[in-house]
Amino acid sequence: MKYDTCLITGGTGTFGTAYTIGAIKNGWHKKIIVYSRDEYKQIKMFNFLKNFFVTENITEARPPYSVKIGTTDVRFFIGDICDQDRLNIAVTDVDLVLHAAALKHVPICEYNPMEAIKINIGGTTNVVNCCGKNGVKKLVALSTDKAVDPVNIYGATKLCLEKVVLGGNRYYPHTKMSVVRYGNIIGSRGSIIHKLMEHGADSIDLTDPNMTRFWLTIEEAVELVKKATKSEKHNSIFVPELKSFRLDHLFNCLRPDLSINLIGPRRGEKTHEKMMSDEDFKRSSYDKQLDCYIVDYEESNNPSMNSEYDSYTSDMVKKFSEEEFKAMLESSVIRKIYGKHL
Repeated sequence: MKYDTCLITGGTGTFGTAYTIGAIKNGWHKKIIVYSRDEYKQIKMFNFLKNFFVTENITEARPPYSVKIGTTDVRFFIGDICDQDRLNIAVTDVDLVLHAAALKHVPICEYNPMEAIKINIGGTTNVVNCCGKNGVKKLVALSTDKAVDPVNIYGATKLCLEKVVLGGNRYYPHTKMSVVRYGNIIGSRGSIIHKLMEHGADSIDLTDPNMTRFWLTIEEAVELVKKATKSEKHNSIFVPELKSFRLDHLFNCLRPDLSINLIGPRRGEKTHEKMMSDEDFKRSSYDKQLDCYIVDYEESNNPSMNSEYDSYTSDMVKKFSEEEFKAMLESSVIRKIYGKHL
């Protein structure tokens, strides 16, 4: 199905920027609405897109800071997902909503749990209701491995996000709602990679060298969302097959010049992350055509899991080599998005 108009909540973030680039290049939509609450980031993204596509046919249009690049209209819409009235206006005549807005940093969510709940759960509830009531054809929400057996408020709110979105299928059967769940984006805004690359001192703190984390490029994240968007399946969670990387290897790969101060795990951190729970395994199958796992909540049991792992955890899966990890960072569009910061 072709979705002419796409709205991205939290659209000025890493995912929203990369998805918009891909959509413009490939003509996925006639219009993209970037919905977020920070005017500075919207202006910054507007200018970035004009510079990125400098060789394309670019026409600035009304309203202010709207632009047509090639065949795609990009509109910037100030709004908060916690404001249901504003969101209702934004999703009018929209075919596809990609829900990426969230509080994402574990320590910040731990210190501000009420805000994390308000935005990640309450805001998601607004998105589901507005999509259902305004005839949006498809909603795809972004989740995280931290939603699996969560130990911090961020993971707990993302688990609730998954339940709210999938539950929305029962209330609004004409809007197909799905979730994508993945690990850490290589080089995403505010990540440990940014901290390492910008670090000016001779030493840096490391929580636990044995920690492992799932990693993927922003291109892989966008591709997973495209798969979920195209798929006829809904009420499902789409999970990629990912490799992981030890934290000490990450530090040595990017900044071998730094000496390490071991400080121990922070509050709310796991030693290893988990991509699927034991219950997810019972409901999962590997889709060869989509090249990802699908946790299907329409079925109580699906025997076609076909996984080489008994447990999908970051200590059990294949690991990146330092050379492979660095090459993925170097080749990603994220280097152009964040420039000198990487």
